[in-house]
Amino acid sequence: MELTPLKYFVKLADVLSFTEASKELFITQSTLSLSIKQLEEELGVTLFDRIGKKIYLTDAGRDFLDCSRKAIEEVAYGIQHLKEMQHVYTGKIKIGVIYSLFPLLNICVLKFTKAFPKAELSIVYSHSVLELVELINSNKLDFALSYNPQDVSALTESKEYACMPLCVIVHESHPVAIRKHFSLSDLNEFPVIFLDKELYTRKVIDRMLAQYRVKVKPQIEVNSTPLLLEMLRTGHWISILPQDMTVSSPDLKAVPIKEKTEMMHISLLSLKGKRHSLLTEKFLEVLRMETQKIQERRIAGGKDSDLFEGKSAEEEA
Repeated sequence: MELTPLKYFVKLADVLSFTEASKELFITQSTLSLSIKQLEEELGVTLFDRIGKKIYLTDAGRDFLDCSRKAIEEVAYGIQHLKEMQHVYTGKIKIGVIYSLFPLLNICVLKFTKAFPKAELSIVYSHSVLELVELINSNKLDFALSYNPQDVSALTESKEYACMPLCVIVHESHPVAIRKHFSLSDLNEFPVIFLDKELYTRKVIDRMLAQYRVKVKPQIEVNSTPLLLEMLRTGHWISILPQDMTVSSPDLKAVPIKEKTEMMHISLLSLKGKRHSLLTEKFLEVLRMETQKIQERRIAGGKDSDLFEGKSAEEEA
């Protein structure tokens, strides 16, 4: 059996449209239709039910889809492995990242692409950890950089790389920037901007505020971390974000929270049992080095104070 018909089958199974699949494959509908028909004849089963103009995967088709994905992945892995044995680090890495960790990923991407200029990266960023988990489970991402969700799919493997406390984040011109620490009870003395309630970071913040019985009504809520950071740069608002959010923004200051804070766990999410290419492993080496720096900064920040010794975001309140 050749690999091309399997690729055609997987694409058609993903979009369930001969028109759309043929466009994405850059072939004619008749070529695609003939290939699927020949594949069904070779297997002796019907892979798709054709009802009017719509098509649906049969039970046999769903079973064969998993096998086809694995076969295509194994061949791609083998080809990549042979290239890497010859020290030809080429290929494509598909990476997912949540918005608030994009500054960390940006640093890693810059260093990695300088070291491996022939490597290609496809980056998908999302507000939702669950959306990234779905993309991983469908094998559309090699891995994702995220905060560790409490409920991870059984198909998803989570590996913690670093953790950091939540801090009050302000522009360097803001009066709060010179404080050694900040009490949550003082939040209502300033205009507050928070991330949207549906985002994971905001849920952790709300849980922490509830623990200390602090009620805060933010003046502004946004669903974008970059937008929030830009608004903080006006020097008017204050917010609560992970401490390391200021690493790529030296004009912003992280002020330790006086109360014992939640800890945000930076984790690598990937499909259980998935074998990473050597190129991907090289990227993960860069990621490990950068997250190690985060840990070192956190420990250094805790030498003079225990304010950064927070509570895990996964612990019960």
